[in-house]
Amino acid sequence: MTCNGCGNPNARRMRITKDYQCCDGCGGLGNVKHSDVYFRNPYFDPNLADPKKPEQKDGVWVESREHKARILKELGLREVGDRRGGAINFDPALARAAKEQGHGPR
Repeated sequence: MTCNGCGNPNARRMRITKDYQCCDGCGGLGNVKHSDVYFRNPYFDPNLADPKKPEQKDGVWVESREHKARILKELGLREVGDRRGGAINFDPALARAAKEQGHGPR
C-alpha cells in the first residue's frame, strides 16, 4: 500500500479521511488497542459477579472485548489460558509422581 501523504510504498497501517492521509511512516497514528481477553460474541457471565454493585450481583452481560478487560481489571482478576481442559501450569511429570505417591484422583 502506498501512502499519498508521505509517499511511503511499504505502508502497513493507514488512516484516511476526506482531508488527509497518513501511514505508520508519517506518524500521527495512535496505538492499536487489543485487549488480551477471549471474546467472540456478547454473553452473560455469572462468574464476573461484583458484590459491590447490586445490578451485577448475579453476573455481568459482557458486551465487548474492552468491556470484559475493564471488568476484569476492576475486580482485580486476569484471564489465563487453558491449554487442554486444565490449568496452563499443568506439569505431567509432577502429576504422575503425585499419583504414584497416592495423591490426587484415583
